[in-house]
Amino acid sequence: MHLEAEITVERSPAEVFDYIAHGEKLPEYVTDFSWVKQDSDGEPALGTTYSYKMARGAEGTFNWTEFEPGSRLAWAGPPTKVALGSMETSGRWELSDTGSGTHVKLVMTPEPGGLFKLMAPLMAMGMRKGNAAALQRLKGKLEGR
Repeated sequence: MHLEAEITVERSPAEVFDYIAHGEKLPEYVTDFSWVKQDSDGEPALGTTYSYKMARGAEGTFNWTEFEPGSRLAWAGPPTKVALGSMETSGRWELSDTGSGTHVKLVMTPEPGGLFKLMAPLMAMGMRKGNAAALQRLKGKLEGR
C-alpha cells in the first residue's frame, strides 16, 4: 500500500521535526495508538527504537531509519501479527519550509500479509481518512489549538 496525506503547519520545520521525532507523542495525534514508548536511550536519533500498542490490541516495534532534522524522518518495523493477518509498518515524514510555516507530508507504505492482503483496498480507505484526521490533530497541537 502507498498512502499520502499533506498539511501546512504554522511552525518552523525544526519545531515540527522535534515534535514528531519524539515517537512517544504519537498517541497525542494518532488515535489508533494506545501508547508508544521509547526503548533506546537518549534523544531521538537514527536507529532510535520504540514499542507500541494499538487501540485494537496489536503490539509491535519500529525504529527511525532516516533522521534528517527539519526535513525527513522515516520508520520501519517488523510485521505486527493480529488474528487475520499481519502488517509490516513503514513510512516517512517529509517537511519543507513554506516561508510562513512547514508543509508536512506523511507517506505510509505498510505491507499487509495474510488475509489483510485481500482487505487492503478497504483498509487503505480507512487509513487515508485516519491520516487526514491525524494531521489535523498534529496541526492543532503544534499551533496551540
